[in-house]
Amino acid sequence: MSGTARPARSHSLVIRLLIAQVAPLALFAVVLLAVGAWTANRVVADNADRLLAGALQTIRETVSVNNAEVTVEVAPWALALLDGPERDAVFYSVREGERLVTGYAELPRLAQATTQSPVFANLSVRGVPVRMAQQELAVPGRPAPITVSVAQSLDSRRASLRDLYRSMLLLPSLLVILAALLIWPALQWGTRSLSRLIDDLGRRGAAAADFSPADIDLAPREFRPVLTAFNHLLSGLEASNANIQRFAADASHQLRTPLTVVAANLTLLDTSDRPRTAQERRLLADSRNAVADMTRLVGQLLSTARADAARVQSSADLGRAVRRGCQMAQERRAFPTDALRIRVPSEPAMVHGAEELIAEQVFNLIDNAFHHGAAPVFVHVSSRGVIQSVTVWDHGQGVDDALLPRLTERFYRPQATRNSGSGLGLSIVQALAIAQAADFTVSNRTRSRGLIGHLVFRPS
Repeated sequence: MSGTARPARSHSLVIRLLIAQVAPLALFAVVLLAVGAWTANRVVADNADRLLAGALQTIRETVSVNNAEVTVEVAPWALALLDGPERDAVFYSVREGERLVTGYAELPRLAQATTQSPVFANLSVRGVPVRMAQQELAVPGRPAPITVSVAQSLDSRRASLRDLYRSMLLLPSLLVILAALLIWPALQWGTRSLSRLIDDLGRRGAAAADFSPADIDLAPREFRPVLTAFNHLLSGLEASNANIQRFAADASHQLRTPLTVVAANLTLLDTSDRPRTAQERRLLADSRNAVADMTRLVGQLLSTARADAARVQSSADLGRAVRRGCQMAQERRAFPTDALRIRVPSEPAMVHGAEELIAEQVFNLIDNAFHHGAAPVFVHVSSRGVIQSVTVWDHGQGVDDALLPRLTERFYRPQATRNSGSGLGLSIVQALAIAQAADFTVSNRTRSRGLIGHLVFRPS
């Protein structure tokens, strides 16, 4: 079954921790608040009903019968239990049967009222929501029971609940917010040791040939499975890279022998006394050029394999390495004596690198200058403080500025170049520069035509 795999999206540890930690904590806080609100409502209601019942009992105790008439003495302090900062509205009534003895007629009789204990009800009096307590009182000799009612508006209850809700809401909210705010610094603190691992891997630089395993001890224990898998991957990459380099080197070595034989045979044919036609001479010249190009390509493949495997931890005399590279160019390419001009200081200039690799770089820069540029080619070693550099420039056409960054890509050749080539020379220089922690740049000359290759080495 064919299908397109969905690309894996990156995720944030902060967001996942926020969801995993804060969401359950917030849910727990909501449950806690709900239970607390229910409990607070019960406590406030019970306390308020208890005070309402107390005021009711105070009024009941003042009910008496004088001269066959029911009398009630409601003193101001009788309702003091219901006084509060919210200044609730308080209503009371005393009835004998259906007859109102005193108080507010708006307070109704409740069918469930008894003499045993007060009963409570929520209702509205004069448009004000109230809580009413009511209880009957049996008076001997009276035809109907005495009903005492006391009602209080709900302002104090609501104010008490608001205060309790705010108090309950404050602490859980602060805990949830604090937990959310602490996730980022906690994550930073927990993964701080990863910075040492990152620094250790970063010190390897761009030298991709370093496949040494990452130090697991530099990371937290939770990351060890990931690093172990990463090290296994590095080990496999190292073996694969070594096989590729070995194949390139072996293939290049195997090609050298038949190329040498072909070149020798072509030379013998060219130097023989047998007269040749113009076409035969042209074919021999084309064959010699093809063999020379192939030999050059094989040499560059060997250099590429050597550059990929290079790991430099030594020092070299830059001047001597440059002279060696110039000598290699003179031995492998025929050009007039004044076509290559060298300026190298006589005193030693020690840099971080390997002499044979620096010589290989200089050779490839000179070879590229003659192959794609034009004579004379200059090689200049200069120093600025502790910084040592090599500059090679020619007098060719140069290249378009937009193409300069691509010149160090393997097998890349500008289409406008007039000569054939493998496109490996400058990439070899770049790879060897990386192996030696050096900097390599390519630019066009500013005051005249030509290309400049500039190598800057670290002091040893």
